[in-house]
Amino acid sequence: MLDAILAWVHFMFIFALSGTVFAEAFFYQQTLAVATLQRLQRTDIAFGILAALVLVSGILRVVYSPKTPSFYVHDTIFWTKIALFAALGIASIAPTMHYLALNKATPVDGAIAVPESTYKTIRALLTLEIVLLLLIPLCASLMAHGYGYSAS
Repeated sequence: MLDAILAWVHFMFIFALSGTVFAEAFFYQQTLAVATLQRLQRTDIAFGILAALVLVSGILRVVYSPKTPSFYVHDTIFWTKIALFAALGIASIAPTMHYLALNKATPVDGAIAVPESTYKTIRALLTLEIVLLLLIPLCASLMAHGYGYSAS
């Protein structure tokens, strides 16, 4: 029963994390109203908290799974999932720093204009986050079907 509950908790955190990634991509525009920037910042904070909760709940699943931790250590798809999750975290750093830096921008007519090159870079990183996020469940499915495991 513990494994099922931990899986459910882990999935709920993943779904919530996914929502924050898609929300950031949706809210981010080249011209940001101050209220939208604040919404982006709150969403980004939620992303960080949820990423930590996904990581902790994932560790708990490895430790308390009916499969031994050795199963995960020898699964290349598991390590691919971890690498994708780490890449997602790394890709999220620049948008976070950008949102914080925008606090210093002076709003003109109640909105902050993001320079086009910065906008394109952040937009590309947000798109990359979505792509990385979409690849993680593929890895989970492959793991569930036994691909990647080598009993060394």
